[in-house]
Amino acid sequence: MGIIRTALLTGAYGLTGGVASVGVGMAYLAATTTLVDLTKNDPMFKTKTYSKYNPKGNPALQDVVIKRVPLKKIRPELRDNEEALTLEFCRGVWSRWGFWAQSKFHERYDKPPGTENYLWHTSDLAVAKYETGLKFSNHFEVVSNEGNEITVRCGGSPLEPGLRNSDGLVVLSAKIDKEAQQAEFSLKSALFSSAAPFVEGAEHPIPPKIKFLHEWYVRMLVASAVKNVKS
Repeated sequence: MGIIRTALLTGAYGLTGGVASVGVGMAYLAATTTLVDLTKNDPMFKTKTYSKYNPKGNPALQDVVIKRVPLKKIRPELRDNEEALTLEFCRGVWSRWGFWAQSKFHERYDKPPGTENYLWHTSDLAVAKYETGLKFSNHFEVVSNEGNEITVRCGGSPLEPGLRNSDGLVVLSAKIDKEAQQAEFSLKSALFSSAAPFVEGAEHPIPPKIKFLHEWYVRMLVASAVKNVKS
């Protein structure tokens, strides 16, 4: 919880100019992004990737943040290429101010032996190709890259490749709607315990305070990332 709170407050400071203005920053995020719960029918839950990392079908905190941007505001070289647009959006999520505090926290306090080949700096994340197998900040690993959809495993460390008490997936994508003349960016997330035994009717294990922080943090990641694709 401390990591998320630090990232949230630091991002809000950078957005509004001071911690006292967190409320203003939250109002901005609420006005410029949309967050909704994912239904069990979402395609994300029918993928081999999701089944691999949550094989028991344990309950998850699952939602999606959506932000739409007029195509005229997107960098010209990205307006006709969903794969390039998705990559730049993904780069923006992990390299701009929304993720900066968390990346610095892990680099300073959470860099165990065996992670020397991981990416740690936002400057490196800004140019990474996010190919399957890329590991960064000791808590993230790209587990699927289909061009216009990039899936990152989060929660525990990539040093723990098996089932985890703290686990999750983040799916990043960008779609171009020529008819509406807009680009739609989405960040889907599902947080769960893949190691826990399945219990019929159980709810996700995320405490209310963490859920609250998560909902604002993912909004913040999307808001900062979109700056990366604008002209």
